[in-house]
Amino acid sequence: MKYKLILLLATLNLNIFWFSVKHNLNFKTSTGHMISVSKGFILYDGRNIKKIGYPNDIIADSKSNRIIEDHGSVFLFIAMMGNPNLDRFNVFAITPFKATLVADAILSPIKDYDRDGYLEFGGSDLTEGYTNPDSMYYIPTSYYEIHNGKINPDKSLTRSKDIELNGKYIPEKKRLDKDGYCCVVIPIPKKKK
Repeated sequence: MKYKLILLLATLNLNIFWFSVKHNLNFKTSTGHMISVSKGFILYDGRNIKKIGYPNDIIADSKSNRIIEDHGSVFLFIAMMGNPNLDRFNVFAITPFKATLVADAILSPIKDYDRDGYLEFGGSDLTEGYTNPDSMYYIPTSYYEIHNGKINPDKSLTRSKDIELNGKYIPEKKRLDKDGYCCVVIPIPKKKK
């Protein structure tokens, strides 16, 4: 009985070790530095530079996890569970001593959506259906662009994707209903009917 208990404990410890190794994220920059995500922390060459909020939400096996380097800046993209809504990207600007959250966006392919020569990411989240079949809640989108070593909201892409999805664009300050909730009700666009 004693040996069975020792064997069981050894097996459990080995499984926990392999689970933690498997769920570490490791990326090497073009300059040879190692950026890792381990046990809820972002590490730069093994040094802790940021504690991640909600580390249990990290989707460690997502192929979307990556670093992107642009004009000397390093960005870490981490896929996060978005339950009950769509999954999300937490995007951090990485320096040797700090990781700064620069975007919280819908998990999406990172590509040049508007063919302007710059990479973009983002999208729209889920929304509940409206009770009247000829109307819908406005579904806002949010896109970001990687440009000249920075990540900024891409207003023109967001506007065009809102029009594509909703049939019109409503500025952010006018999207809320009379009770202050997102979002106002609009007629269903003709392309959706």
